[in-house]
Amino acid sequence: MAQLNDIFVSAVFVVDSHATEVAPKVKELAQILRSRYANYEILIIDNGLLITEKKNVEKLLQKVPCLRVITLSKSHDTDTAIFAGIEASIGDFVCTLYNYDPIKLLPELMDRAKAYDIVFGVATNLKRRGKLEELGASLFYWYSKRYLHIAVPNGSTYFICMNRSAANALTRSGRFMRHIRHMSKQVGFAATNFKYKLPKDARLYTRASSGTLFSKAIDLISNYSSHPLRMLTYFGIFAGFLNIIYAGYVVVVNISQNDIQKGWTTLSLQSSFMFFILFMILAVLAEYIGKILSESQHEPPYHIARELSSTTSIADETRRTLPSNYENPG
Repeated sequence: MAQLNDIFVSAVFVVDSHATEVAPKVKELAQILRSRYANYEILIIDNGLLITEKKNVEKLLQKVPCLRVITLSKSHDTDTAIFAGIEASIGDFVCTLYNYDPIKLLPELMDRAKAYDIVFGVATNLKRRGKLEELGASLFYWYSKRYLHIAVPNGSTYFICMNRSAANALTRSGRFMRHIRHMSKQVGFAATNFKYKLPKDARLYTRASSGTLFSKAIDLISNYSSHPLRMLTYFGIFAGFLNIIYAGYVVVVNISQNDIQKGWTTLSLQSSFMFFILFMILAVLAEYIGKILSESQHEPPYHIARELSSTTSIADETRRTLPSNYENPG
């Protein structure tokens, strides 16, 4: 029998209403972890799993050791569910998977994580619903890299592995709205990408609508940068100078000409442009004020409705991971 790696691995498997055949995947995941690691745990984060799938998974609690099923009180976005799993994990390494991520590649992801603090999965065959959505994603990732200084590659997924130090750094954040990939890039730990291919029936990685993706892009931009506010500052200064120039133009015309014609076209264009800038400023300010309100309420981002555990909680009862705030008395 091959020697097991003496590390504690937490596998966080987030599943929602789009997930199918979850129970067989959990069995496969348990087999892989049991054959390679001395200590492990499997956390199933139920983020709206279908009833039939839920029942099949809960039956595994009597058969599969080191399994925990955490049911969230309602369906959340995937990032919130991912953080629920990371915060509940206790392993030296935490690996996250979502719905159809290839479980068989988990050991390769773990091996890469031994040399880096965080490893990000990048699906080379990720599919989007149309050209418009593809263009929007490309523009967002370009903007994120250019102006937010967060280089997230196009095709990034939730197939991620990190060590305990990185996991603790992420969970210490007091943000109400957290996005795993952007926050991981901001942590500052050594990171690398892990390229892989999704199964053919899972290339459409997320089933979120285009409107939801657009809203999420706005959330990301407004949460992780003040760049939009700075751009509006420039717009406001530019508009102010235009008003000064226009005022000077009016004075010169009135002095140099006796018969003044009504310039309704110029006035209409000028007013339309100024109102456009004004409403843009108000829209972005409203977005940021909404974020400030959400953060100031100090509400937990999620609630756990139920947590079930298998009879055997960990593979090695003699091993425990120390909490992040542990201090050696010596």
